[in-house]
Amino acid sequence: MRAIPSTLPVEARIEAALARLPGLSGRVRSHALAVAPVASPMHRGVASDGVRLDLVDGASVFLKIHHEDCAADVTPHAAEAVRKAAARGVTPALIEAADGALALAWLDTPWRYARVGDLQDAALLAKVLAAKKVLHVDGPIGHRVDPFARLASLFAEVVAAGAPLPDDTERLVATCALIGEAVEASGIDLTFCHNDGVASNVMLHGERGDVLLVDFDLAGDNDPWFDVGALINEACRFEADERAAIEAYAGACEERVLNRCRLYGIVDDTMWGLWGLARAAATPRPGIEFHKYGTWRLSHAHAKVAARGFETWLRRL
Repeated sequence: MRAIPSTLPVEARIEAALARLPGLSGRVRSHALAVAPVASPMHRGVASDGVRLDLVDGASVFLKIHHEDCAADVTPHAAEAVRKAAARGVTPALIEAADGALALAWLDTPWRYARVGDLQDAALLAKVLAAKKVLHVDGPIGHRVDPFARLASLFAEVVAAGAPLPDDTERLVATCALIGEAVEASGIDLTFCHNDGVASNVMLHGERGDVLLVDFDLAGDNDPWFDVGALINEACRFEADERAAIEAYAGACEERVLNRCRLYGIVDDTMWGLWGLARAAATPRPGIEFHKYGTWRLSHAHAKVAARGFETWLRRL
């Protein structure tokens, strides 16, 4: 991806992005940042600048400008994934796409991003899972996104950068490799997945209670249970809530599926933990707390691996 340098001032980044989007040329009346970047604790607006464009015809557009230091976090097929998801009604429409920038339909008030506390409402979590399932039933799109390969690549980045590692990170990475072997042995049915469990990448309509998914940077073909596992890892704190969420998605909660989802939660935590360490080591943006976010996600993964039932989860897939 030919990303727009993160070191440029915001105004220059917006101008560079608009220069790559001829469909918006001459149509922008004004613009303003729409999302304040916060890495910890909510992981929102960090990989891209989110800008509101107000057009001369009265319409508004959400402009997403990818940061150069996070360019590796965007698949080459992200725009295609957005188009497919928008056609299924689970994400805002894609207006125009270019290297390093996406222009999307604006979601006005009362739309807002979700917080973890919102997703702890069982009915709302079921709606989010239903939106993910809309993607899953469409079948694969032909572009594999492998969380285990991404985890290994991020670990290699951290090691190559000489960044400090929290205690036992190497063992955690080795554990995730074992999880990958167990999952592979048990079989995977690939389909189109969001591959993002972060609460802030769910949009809520404050009056109707509708939900939409946003941020398809890592979308692609994967095990649909990874989508479910990453989401319940974000939202659920108790086993009863995990079981209820899986039942809402699948109609029943089988033990092997619960085990798989829990293991995927560990992988997701480890992957994003390493992402935080890797981006902290390389970013020119000192105000983003990548390292803090990364160490928190690794700590959460360690706690799950230390759970009494971990060996059982691994053996019963």
